[in-house]
Amino acid sequence: MPFPKTFDAYLPSNYKELFGLAKFKPDYVPFETLRAVPLDPAHTASFEYAKKITPHEGFIHSIRCYYFALAILHNGFPSETPGVPQITFEELSRRVYHTCILHDLGWTTTAEGREHGAAAMTFELHGGIMAYEHLHAAAPDLNTQQVGDIVQSIVLHTSEWSTGKSSATKVLLCLSALFDVCGYDAQGPGSFNPLINRKTVQEIEKEYPRGDFATEGTEVLKREFELKPDCLLGHLHARPDEFLKAVRKEPIVPLDE
Repeated sequence: MPFPKTFDAYLPSNYKELFGLAKFKPDYVPFETLRAVPLDPAHTASFEYAKKITPHEGFIHSIRCYYFALAILHNGFPSETPGVPQITFEELSRRVYHTCILHDLGWTTTAEGREHGAAAMTFELHGGIMAYEHLHAAAPDLNTQQVGDIVQSIVLHTSEWSTGKSSATKVLLCLSALFDVCGYDAQGPGSFNPLINRKTVQEIEKEYPRGDFATEGTEVLKREFELKPDCLLGHLHARPDEFLKAVRKEPIVPLDE
């Protein structure tokens, strides 16, 4: 089954409303189908930049997020809702790649990243500013709307609201990143079961293993909470220590399942 041609460009920010609108069904989509989505030289430039700036496990996490986002798109993401502007699959997947691969630049431990003028800001904003600068240098063909959507989605990817709208790009990053960090129970037992088929997840994790992501991610976020008590992620969880405990150590789907 192919990807739909268009998707809703804007969706409810509230997860309950989003899941009520969507027709999620976790059909199996092979990893090879996801990997076959075309990329361009600007995507390659973002890949190389993220690989240089983002800590290793965070970089692999970013790649998994991209493929999880594509799988979610394949499985009932809102499309052709009456009265809602549409975005083509080609355009949305283009934005989603840059967004996912660049979304954790703010985790950086490199000299370039730590000496950046935005380094004292919450990691989402720090990384978003670095992504903005990178895209202007490496992807000059992207227009202001495209860059704006990518960067805003990065800046807001740990923010949740009970009302209002979010772009499809932002929603896909939020869902895929939270899924990779917390698994199928991210919003409560079985809450993300409809999003992605377990075999699809298994194939993605086999290609891009979880490794020491939990250790690295916990260290990065613990430092964030300690050095920046006003960080955006701290507003999402009343007790940051509880969130850190929720970071998955094992694969979401065991390789022998």
